[in-house]
Amino acid sequence: MDLTFAFAVLLGRSDFPAGSYDAYYGGDTLDEFLLPASWLTPAALASSAPVALPAVDACYLDDDHQALAWEFDLANSLFAVEWADDVLPAAFLADVRAADADMLVRGADLGVLLARHGLDLTAQSAKRLNYRISALLRLATDGTLHDAMRMATFTHRLPALASFGSGGLRRVEEGWEAALAAVEPPELRDHLRLHCLEPFWSRDAGACYLGADEWPTGTSALDGRRKLLAGWEFGESQSGVAVVA
Repeated sequence: MDLTFAFAVLLGRSDFPAGSYDAYYGGDTLDEFLLPASWLTPAALASSAPVALPAVDACYLDDDHQALAWEFDLANSLFAVEWADDVLPAAFLADVRAADADMLVRGADLGVLLARHGLDLTAQSAKRLNYRISALLRLATDGTLHDAMRMATFTHRLPALASFGSGGLRRVEEGWEAALAAVEPPELRDHLRLHCLEPFWSRDAGACYLGADEWPTGTSALDGRRKLLAGWEFGESQSGVAVVA
C-alpha cells in the first residue's frame, strides 16, 4: 500500500527536501501519570533502540487503535525540567541548565544526570515530580519524513488500519473530507479520515488534524527549535503528536 500520495495530501506538498525529520508525542495525560516509571532508568534512557511502553499506550490508544501502538526512542526523546527548585537538588538542576538553557534535555543526557545525582524515577517517591519532569517522547523512526508521517498517522503496521466506523457518529472536517477523497484504497482513506475529525467528534475517537498551523498539546516546547510540518491532537486536546523538520 503506497502512502506517498496520501502524505502529500496531508502535508499540502510532496517536494520536501532530504533532511532529518522526527515525530514527538506529549501531553497532559502523559505528564500527569508519568512518574514513577519503571522504564525511566539511566540504562533505558541511554538506548535509542525502539521500545514499547505499555504504560504510555493508555495515554493515546483508544479502542480504534489497540493494534497500532507506537514504539519509542528514549535516548532522543526530550524531557523538560521545570518548577522543580523545591523538589530536586540544586546541583542536579544546575547540571540540567548547563546541558540546555531552557532545561529541555535529551533522554540520554537525563539518564547521565540521574545516575550522577542518585535520582530514581522508578521509586514511588518520584510521583511528587509529575509535572516537574515532563516528557516529549520521540517516536522510533528512521529519520525520514515518510517514516515520521507513517508513525504519526498510525500507518506503521500495514495492512492493519483503524476502522472509521458507522452510524454517523463521527464527522470529518469538511476541507479534509474533500482533500482525502482521492486517496486509495478506501480502507486507507477511511483510516486517515478518522484522524481528521472535527474537534467535537475527536474527543472520543480518532484525532483532530491541525496541519502545520498549531502546535499540538504537549509539543509546544519544540517551537523555536524545530519546524512544525503536521500535528494531531487526541481526546479533549489532552495530548498530541507533531511531525517536525
